[in-house]
Amino acid sequence: MNYARQLLAWQFPEMAHTKSKSSNPGLLPPLWAWLAKRLEISRAGKTRIENRYKISIAQDYGIEFDPILELHAGWMCNISLFEQHSEARIAQMLSCSEFSTYMRVFDNFGFGLRVRSRLLTRIYPFESFLGINRKLVIEYEVREVKRTERNRKNGETTVRRLAGDIKRIKRNRSRDTFKMRLGMGTVLEQSGDGLVEKASGSSLCRISLWQYVLIGVETGRLPENQLTKELICYRDSLKANVSEQGEKLLGGKHIQGKLMRKVVNLLFQELCKIIPLT
Repeated sequence: MNYARQLLAWQFPEMAHTKSKSSNPGLLPPLWAWLAKRLEISRAGKTRIENRYKISIAQDYGIEFDPILELHAGWMCNISLFEQHSEARIAQMLSCSEFSTYMRVFDNFGFGLRVRSRLLTRIYPFESFLGINRKLVIEYEVREVKRTERNRKNGETTVRRLAGDIKRIKRNRSRDTFKMRLGMGTVLEQSGDGLVEKASGSSLCRISLWQYVLIGVETGRLPENQLTKELICYRDSLKANVSEQGEKLLGGKHIQGKLMRKVVNLLFQELCKIIPLT
């Protein structure tokens, strides 16, 4: 696509940066279909591009289309048809009764077809995250506090624990495994004399969650329900976190990372509610 757009930059510059898509199954993106001289193109799209080409500056200079451009456009058409065929098969598979419970939860989040299919392949069946008795695996561990823990509220600082104190930590192993499977887990790796915490799990799911946060949560284009309201409120609270001088304490990537973790935690909670843990 990038090479085809480079050729369009001087052979049809008016359409070089146009995003060409088709919303009707069986029809190709108008620009690529017209360049490849394919028949699977809407009449309106074909007419619009032809009228645009009649007044193109390339016509004034007598520039013709390169055969390589037609070849690349044909490849784009084949890819588009393959994507449509694959998505139709995926949609049919997701409509099976075995996945109906998961689809209801995904609908509340507003996940698209590709996002929900990727997530489902990692978390189905949800019972695999539970213990032998089909209950959440909860463990407790004792840890020494390395740094003094403080809370700042209403202009006052409260010390929770001092360095060297012993605290008891609750670990939800079912949720931790769930997060790891979706690419939102962390592992410690040795780096020199210290340990470095790095993201671990499915990188594809991590990318899908990032796209969902960027396109859905950041823009607010989500179904209206209590769950998405909680996501939006959490987003606003992160962006409102500023210093006394009005400077933002969290960067864009940091906020997106926190939102991704929030989405995974909410997804786990919703699945726990709708799937009986008995």
